[in-house]
Amino acid sequence: MSGLPRVGFIGVGTIAEALIMGMCAGGEQRATFLLSPRNADIAKRLAERFSFVEVAGDNQAVIDGSDIIFLAVRPQVAADVLGALKFRQGQRIVSLIATFDTARLRTLVAPASTIARAAPLPAVARRLGPLTLYPPIPEVARLLEGLGQLVQLQNESDIDAFWAVSGLMSSYFGWLDEIAGWLARHDLEETQVRPYVAALFEALAVTGAERAKDGFDRLVVEHSTPGGLNEQAYRELQAAGWTGLVSQTLDLIHARILGRATLADRLPTSRESAG
Repeated sequence: MSGLPRVGFIGVGTIAEALIMGMCAGGEQRATFLLSPRNADIAKRLAERFSFVEVAGDNQAVIDGSDIIFLAVRPQVAADVLGALKFRQGQRIVSLIATFDTARLRTLVAPASTIARAAPLPAVARRLGPLTLYPPIPEVARLLEGLGQLVQLQNESDIDAFWAVSGLMSSYFGWLDEIAGWLARHDLEETQVRPYVAALFEALAVTGAERAKDGFDRLVVEHSTPGGLNEQAYRELQAAGWTGLVSQTLDLIHARILGRATLADRLPTSRESAG
């Protein structure tokens, strides 16, 4: 490929928009972009914002006009959507579909055979957070470099494990909401509650990033004064099974990514476990 790569997106949802915003941040142009017309509002918004972003007439037009193609469709419809399209040899395929492994994708995008899987988070729009890529295809890595902490993987099983952890994003915000709700019930002003909670956990996140090499278990100890409030809170959450429940939930999400569980599968409730 000469000049700027031609990058297409099949499916233009939140993650696709975040990737494009990240690649275009600061006025940078890493590619020309061709978007599928699905989710017309997002596609139109991106095309109006960037002169090098265009909305195609249909999905096949995206395939025909692109060298690198990001697949950003929902798993429930992915097989039907991709099965109706004609790819060509030499195209690079980048899948954002968590539950489709490379072997399954290969049957859907043939004769294209160079396939990567990427797991970006919404924060890549601001060039923050982790972004995993398997395998390290240079043309794809150049597009994603600097959109956050790019982790290039050699084994497909690794990206499945990292992808499972990304399934905790909404749980994290649910936890913050629970904490903010507790503060609000103490008649504190709402304008103070959420900024306080956000600032507290932002500071902890920065500490975690700066001290990651030390091990998070060490930070648990350093943030737990003997006999203090943090020690008591962590002790009680552990005793209630909170930490173990996180691991069990990750096991379930991981199993779903591997095709061994579905959305209908659930962890047993505490009452069911006791019975």
